[in-house]
Amino acid sequence: MYLKCECGEVMSDVAAPNDIEHLLLSYRAKERLQDLVDAEVAKSGRIDLWPEHWESAGAVDVWRCPNCGRLYFNPRGSASEVTVYRFERKGL
Repeated sequence: MYLKCECGEVMSDVAAPNDIEHLLLSYRAKERLQDLVDAEVAKSGRIDLWPEHWESAGAVDVWRCPNCGRLYFNPRGSASEVTVYRFERKGL
């Protein structure tokens, strides 16, 4: 998939791994992820459902523009569901 940032940078998820895609995971989602993984290991002795577990745990897909730092939340959703945050400043 390709996504053109408002600054003109073209981002892609073609290379895997890459420095564009990130997963945002809350502490609560981290606990859900651990529970899902533990249940799968107890059942089958291995983990085969990583992408499904991330989604079930509530991880949020975020793309970060390497040029300007804008964050695109849910970039694979419909255009109306993508939320964009512009880089404001560095430091407190």
